[in-house]
Amino acid sequence: MKDKLTKIRELMTEVTATALTFLCLGIIVQLLLNDTLFGWDPVGNVKDAGNTFIGVIAIILLYILFIRKNN
Repeated sequence: MKDKLTKIRELMTEVTATALTFLCLGIIVQLLLNDTLFGWDPVGNVKDAGNTFIGVIAIILLYILFIRKNN
């Protein structure tokens, strides 16, 4: 059972890291093009969410860094 939970935790960590990578890439591309990406507006979404969204992202990044440091 412990092995399955460890695998799930590793999978969730990788999925979250991948999602954050796509978000960062989307923001960079949108800033370079100065237009939405196929109807997706990552910069606008971050602006609308405000400090809460940035705080959640910071906590997730710190968690991922902590997990990778301990492995």
